[in-house]
Amino acid sequence: MELIILDENSSFSEWAKKWKKQKLIGLSATYKRTIDSQVNYLIDFFSDTAINLIKPMHFDELISNLAFENPKTHKPSSKKLLKDIKNVAIKIFEYAADNSNYDKNPARKIQIPRNAPKTTRRALNDSEIGWIVSTSHRARLPALIMTFCGLRTGELIPLQWTDIDFEKSSLSIIKSVERVSSNKYSIKSGTKNGKPRIIPVPNEILEELKEYQTKSNSRFVCCNTEGDMHTPSSWKRLWESYNNQLSHNYATIKQASQSIYNPKGIKKKVDKITPHMLRHTYATLLYSSGVDVLSAQKLLGHSDVSTTLSIYTHLKETKMNISIDVFCDYISSSYFYRC
Repeated sequence: MELIILDENSSFSEWAKKWKKQKLIGLSATYKRTIDSQVNYLIDFFSDTAINLIKPMHFDELISNLAFENPKTHKPSSKKLLKDIKNVAIKIFEYAADNSNYDKNPARKIQIPRNAPKTTRRALNDSEIGWIVSTSHRARLPALIMTFCGLRTGELIPLQWTDIDFEKSSLSIIKSVERVSSNKYSIKSGTKNGKPRIIPVPNEILEELKEYQTKSNSRFVCCNTEGDMHTPSSWKRLWESYNNQLSHNYATIKQASQSIYNPKGIKKKVDKITPHMLRHTYATLLYSSGVDVLSAQKLLGHSDVSTTLSIYTHLKETKMNISIDVFCDYISSSYFYRC
């Protein structure tokens, strides 16, 4: 095998590919695709430019371009994506500095635009939680489990009946799936943070599971129509069908996407509910019921407590804003209603 020597005159793309080759060792297929995508943004921009010729203004131009329009989506890039790309670039420049005479890091001082859109993940409101409970659909059981037990999609899909302890009212999260091709999942032991966890199951959900098990011919709790583990496409179809059912049941005339004068009628659509919104709802329910942040971290399977803390902090601020609104309404109605 030929030994390739890189130096400060080598191109950015050569260093990026070299760093990526080392970085991807041992990572899951999903994380590999994420890193690969972030590196590709950088390679597409800097290409064969020698790494020692790249200045902060060049990297600032890349971030500004992506903030204005992402070439893949043709929409402004989210603040999270911009930060992720910046962090990957910092690591590539550090890697070059550790292995050559190159000693600069033009990505480190770059500021992410403050007005870059944030990726927002909201929890369901009480009415929407009611939809999850009352809507009859094949996706009802998966939705109940994610809402009231907080499983990720990748943890729910491989969940088996043997993972549920009906006597102790709990389920064990000991495995997950990763996407290994366009339409195939493979089961791997462990979870996203590598640690198994045991989740308490509310009595109502436990009864749902018991009833569902008597009718199931599959080892998987939430299987596809053939009784096998879901594929990416079967899961996508299930969730699209579920959202269509929710729209059919609960959308109002105000949510119509077509004119009332359209001869085809009014197409009603409620806001799309995603699996991660259900998991965020679970975190909100933990907070609202008084579960402390360290216990919530374990139940949610967060590797870093700061992730859980950020959710709890946001919820606390939201609750404070609601309290302040109540205060302001009280002042207005009590003291200024005569004005």
